[in-house]
Amino acid sequence: MSRMSSVLMPVASVVVMVMGALSMLSSCFLPAPAGPASESLALRGTAAAAALASAVPLPAEAFSEKEQYQFGLVFIPFFLVFYVAALVRMFTLGKL
Repeated sequence: MSRMSSVLMPVASVVVMVMGALSMLSSCFLPAPAGPASESLALRGTAAAAALASAVPLPAEAFSEKEQYQFGLVFIPFFLVFYVAALVRMFTLGKL
């Protein structure tokens, strides 16, 4: 078994290096298609609208305090059951 693994490891490392070299030679990305100038103007308008929308301060759409408390009322007992069950299992096995 050791003789086979002593031959297999260098062969596997050479195969990995060759595959890495071949993957670096091939092009993974394609160039963008050449489009008319009207598309670039439309994209510039979209970028300006996005910049304007991100600059305007909006109220945060986060969870309200009530929703967070409701989530906690479900999450805490759920987590506590698994925590206590894990402690009981560790103590009964005798392996900490």
